[in-house]
Amino acid sequence: MKSWLTDLPEAFPDALVIVDSHGRIIQANARAASLFGFDERAMTGLLIQALFPDQLLALPSARSGLPDEAGQHLELVGSRSDSSRFPAVVAVMPVKIKRVTAAVISIRDLTDAQRAQFVLRRGVEILMSESRDRRALLRHLIRAREEERLRIAADIHDDAIQLISAANFRLQQLRLRLRDEAVRGILDKLQEALTLSSSHLRQLIFDLRPSGLVGGSLGPALRVYLDQMHSDTGITYRLDDRLSARAPDGTALLIYRNVLEVLANVRKHARASTVAVELLDIEDGYLIRIIDDGVGYDPADIEDRPGHLGLVLIRERAELAGGWCRIESSPGTGTTVEFWVPLGVSSTEPDAGHERAG
Repeated sequence: MKSWLTDLPEAFPDALVIVDSHGRIIQANARAASLFGFDERAMTGLLIQALFPDQLLALPSARSGLPDEAGQHLELVGSRSDSSRFPAVVAVMPVKIKRVTAAVISIRDLTDAQRAQFVLRRGVEILMSESRDRRALLRHLIRAREEERLRIAADIHDDAIQLISAANFRLQQLRLRLRDEAVRGILDKLQEALTLSSSHLRQLIFDLRPSGLVGGSLGPALRVYLDQMHSDTGITYRLDDRLSARAPDGTALLIYRNVLEVLANVRKHARASTVAVELLDIEDGYLIRIIDDGVGYDPADIEDRPGHLGLVLIRERAELAGGWCRIESSPGTGTTVEFWVPLGVSSTEPDAGHERAG
């Protein structure tokens, strides 16, 4: 029985005391003495209530024997010798020592655990706050950029296109007055150039403020752009639109800008003959995949290669919205760009004025 009184307490990993049926401490290990701020020998003879004042701690009595073989697990407040308090989890296990009813009580200080829980909870709160701030920043950035695009589109519509149209009209008047066929041929060439410039400017207006996106019509708006890309470059395309519902305006706009950024890189760098654009509903968000059969490149060099800043911006824009972006490529194998954004990117478009840019 000597091993109960000597070996067990010191081998135990937590603070541990052994009390008799009256709640008086028979023995305490060094961890218990350190936890409560007592000398080990000074703890002997103390009532357990001195360590947990004004708290109910049921102990086995000599009369009732061992009332609960499974013991008790309690959350109490311990009191140190300097009167400081700490949260503790306490386990009480009834035992028999030389036919005498007693109890082995282990005590674990929860201060560090509670502090860790507080830090974790506070960390989660900060992350949630940062997430809200990031999304608010995203809404602000998208709104600011779209308002600037809208202003530029309106300026092009009201100034540049109007001036080109006026010049074209006067050119036609001048042509009617001329009889020299050679000069008229030169004017015809000039008129073609003006008409082509007007057409390009109108396409630029559409790119700056695609009216097809009103109401989240993402697929049709992208098809218009892909048709124009095919007409300009000969690159064939496949558009797989499997979105089950229209995306919110802000989300559709973010996706549209990202896809156009990827397609711009396909046009400029990929030397591709085919590109596929897939729009999918996945996990309360939208997964967009763009695959080309071009020359490919090493994604590790993406931030250092001239002309590929757009792909870095795509990643940052998706992550700022609470999503992610993944790029797969290698020389000679084409490129796959995937990005996912959550459903709930709030509407961030300007509320009025887009009719003027049409």
